[in-house]
Amino acid sequence: MPRGPAGRLLLVPGVRRSAVLCAVAGVLTWALLVVQWALVAAFVAAVVDGADPAALAGTLGGVGAAWLARAGVLAVRDRAVERTSARVRRGLRAALLRTLVALGPAHAGAQRDGELVTTVTEGVGRLDGVVGRLLPGTTAAAVVPPLVAATVLVLDPASALVLLVTGPLVLLFLWLTGTLAARAARAQWETLARLGASLADTLRVLPTLVAYGRARSSARWLTDVSEAHRVSTMRVLRTAFLSGFVLEFGAVLCTALVAVTVGVRLFEGQLTLQRALLVLLLTPEFFAPLRALGADRHASLEGQPAAERVFALLDTPEPARGSRPVPAGVPHVALRGVTLRYGDRAALDGVDLDLPPGSRTALVGPSGAGKTTLVRLLLGLAVPGEGAVLVDGVPLTELDPAAWRARVAHVPERPFLLPGSVADNVRLGRPDATGAEVEEALARAGLSDVVHRLPRGTATPLGEDAARLSGGERVRLALARALVKDAALLVLDEPTGQLDAVTERAVLVALDEAAVGRTVVTVTHRAAPLALHDRVVALADGALAAPVVSR
Repeated sequence: MPRGPAGRLLLVPGVRRSAVLCAVAGVLTWALLVVQWALVAAFVAAVVDGADPAALAGTLGGVGAAWLARAGVLAVRDRAVERTSARVRRGLRAALLRTLVALGPAHAGAQRDGELVTTVTEGVGRLDGVVGRLLPGTTAAAVVPPLVAATVLVLDPASALVLLVTGPLVLLFLWLTGTLAARAARAQWETLARLGASLADTLRVLPTLVAYGRARSSARWLTDVSEAHRVSTMRVLRTAFLSGFVLEFGAVLCTALVAVTVGVRLFEGQLTLQRALLVLLLTPEFFAPLRALGADRHASLEGQPAAERVFALLDTPEPARGSRPVPAGVPHVALRGVTLRYGDRAALDGVDLDLPPGSRTALVGPSGAGKTTLVRLLLGLAVPGEGAVLVDGVPLTELDPAAWRARVAHVPERPFLLPGSVADNVRLGRPDATGAEVEEALARAGLSDVVHRLPRGTATPLGEDAARLSGGERVRLALARALVKDAALLVLDEPTGQLDAVTERAVLVALDEAAVGRTVVTVTHRAAPLALHDRVVALADGALAAPVVSR
């Protein structure tokens, strides 16, 4: 059995039960093998002795029944293991997604998106090689060969001695070739992860690459990465074929050695024909699970690097979670001496800021001044190294994060939109919103006319990345999502950063109406949104650049 993260898969609930089932199936397989080949040997010996084959129809029927029973046992085992593997992979994928959500965007931002997607999809899928193939293969190799060797030991001790000497040699060959295959499989996983990350990054900035004429060079770069993945994949296949050849050659050679020794003693009269035949028929069954284990181990090697990455993510410690309820009403939010560092750089340094209930505060300053970091603190997606974020005098870290985020709505510069319908995207703010509430939120965001022109209204699918909508319509749809949530704190990150002047005015009107009765914090580089706010806070190098300006 593998050690490390791949071995941890065998400790997942349900896997041990499958291991026991595989062991029972191995014992039944051995018993049916002995019955099947004993009947075959008896039939052949009887025919050689001159018996009428028609009188031996019952023996042939017993051979067929034993073969069918063995096939049925293996089918039940494989079906049960397949279900266990699917359940384990489904559970791990769900656990990964929960962990990534709990870790938040601060952790995900330090990773490559494409690599995370590859781990959650392809990586978890490859774990089937460990649970679905290595588990039954290892169990069969641990149960069937020793029982077959014990049976041969009773029939012919000399042949059993050959099996006991050559069997470990086959395992040694398996270990040697498996070591080479493990290195090749790790290199293949690394190139696959790099290819997924490169592809995701390229697709994200493809419009920019096309605009600046760099698409061809990026295509060549992707070609180089995919070629590296092809080479590593072929190396894995080459090692697998070499391993298969070595195991097959070793098993055939050992079987031939047993056949020679049995034939000599049969010729000398030391063995009966029936016993000699049974030994010869059982010898390949001794090596069959070992040969199959080679292929199963190669399948599992592809899953072991993925298992390491999966369990590394699952073992990442989650940030501390508070449990206190969130105060009702529109809260008074305050930052007191907040300092947050990324490495040696202070993103925020000793910031003091009050956000009274119902206030509208604009955050301005150059890129890198700390505006986005401050937004993350307000959303509870980052924890200050020094100081505290207070909500009605209670540290935000002591509040239940899920309850706090239910009271906060965030409209990013480029909102995430599902390929589903308009209503589906609005209900991301509140899944139980009624159709009337969705319509009201769209109207307050100034998007009703646009939605009514769509073929199916709010039921119209938006397509990949909301291709049906313009930049301003995307922002207003995200604003409708925030409105249907009825949040007390509305955080806007560059809501008009990508809009033209006409669209900007329409969005600002919707924002002005949405801000009524809420505390609003807006990050902006543009002058037009400042008119909607009663206070302007300038940040520079992680600190307040000037006193708060009231308008």
